[in-house]
Amino acid sequence: MLRKIKKACRNLYKYLKYGGISVAHIGQVQWNNVLAGKKVLVTGGSSGIGLAIAKKMYSMGATVLITGRNKERLKKIADNYPERMLYIIWDISDESKFEQNFNSAVTLLNGLDILINNAGIYVPKHILEINFDDWNTVVDTNLKGAFFVEKKSLQFFVENKIKGKVINIVSNRGIIGDDGPYGASKWGMRGLTIGLARDYIKYGITINGIAPGTTATGINNINPFDNIYDEREANKRVSLPEEIAEIAGFLLSGAAENIVGQIIVCDGGSSLK
Repeated sequence: MLRKIKKACRNLYKYLKYGGISVAHIGQVQWNNVLAGKKVLVTGGSSGIGLAIAKKMYSMGATVLITGRNKERLKKIADNYPERMLYIIWDISDESKFEQNFNSAVTLLNGLDILINNAGIYVPKHILEINFDDWNTVVDTNLKGAFFVEKKSLQFFVENKIKGKVINIVSNRGIIGDDGPYGASKWGMRGLTIGLARDYIKYGITINGIAPGTTATGINNINPFDNIYDEREANKRVSLPEEIAEIAGFLLSGAAENIVGQIIVCDGGSSLK
């Protein structure tokens, strides 16, 4: 009861502050077991977009390994999805354990077919407040770490003659530009997505990106089960993690075989300003 009261108070606060209420009902495509036998690595898979995609991949029949820094959270998720949901503790910005962690992930999965390059950090500061530590914290994970995860995955695909797939989670800030390390890192990931897709399609490896707008996740301090109204967005609401997961499901299905090097934006039209 107390939880319901708190939720009602939050929604009332948003209504008074922003002037509206929005609740989304997401249609989800049932792909059955089109990814049966596939091994999927999802970085940053313990919450938000990464977790939603991991659940989607699991529902499509794949064996999924999620990474993150919180062992308790990762274990709880894996326990709820027996047999085909695995996890390892992995901070992709940590160079000292990078090779070890990647090899452990591939060993646990007994291979690798799909990479969901999702792990990301955001520092909510104005440009004049950003310091060197802030910059390094964001870029080391969002760009450097993501680059090397993709590098190792592509190397594995080529060496083992696997026609793998990669989805990079970019951001609409990588489309419209930004004034901080988060947007800069996502702009970099956008460029890598296009460039690597061009270079690796000759091996049968397909790389695409998804660029969400503001999404109801912990990184944005937005509860997806609360009011998702936001007057700053073109359609007056934020995205839900499940909407991003549906795009990922489509891109990894056989219906999207001829889509290569594209960044699919999901932000309700906000990047069209």
